[in-house]
Amino acid sequence: MNRGSIKREVRRRLPRILTNVAVAFLFWVIGQIGPLFVKDLPLPGINLPPPFNSISSIVGITATLIATIFIVKAILDGLFFVDLSAEIITRFLGIREKKPLKRIGRDTVYILLALLITAASSPILSSIPNIGGYLTTILSIVALGIFLILIYDIGKVIRDVLRRKARRMADWISNYVEERENRRR
Repeated sequence: MNRGSIKREVRRRLPRILTNVAVAFLFWVIGQIGPLFVKDLPLPGINLPPPFNSISSIVGITATLIATIFIVKAILDGLFFVDLSAEIITRFLGIREKKPLKRIGRDTVYILLALLITAASSPILSSIPNIGGYLTTILSIVALGIFLILIYDIGKVIRDVLRRKARRMADWISNYVEERENRRR
């Protein structure tokens, strides 16, 4: 991606993320407060089991579902930023190969290295009085972040390879079908 397209995507997605999070928060608040206004009102004519037999539970569940929809929309837009940060971090780590197997291999080596460093340094850090537990927790969280970003990068590389192969196969099939139709004429 070039800088112009990244700027356009950020300008397009960031407001959508903020709007979706705000609307999700609003519906979450409605889901928490709304049932208080219709507490213990039964649903007339409908005989449902106890958690769903009152209007307050229906209001709470509906608001929560709507909030979930907006959170999912925000997460889907946020994946662009995850993709962008994965690209930045993998470039920072020196992973710039265009060959997929080499990139997957290097990502795997970095994952193993992060796990080994964490496993080796955790006992040392935990033995430091007063702050050892905090340092171990921070190290574990950083290692988990690196692990997740590199796993995401591996998945992205595999997806791109499969997409290219599927496109080539579709082109081959469509060319084959066209040739057969041209021979029949």
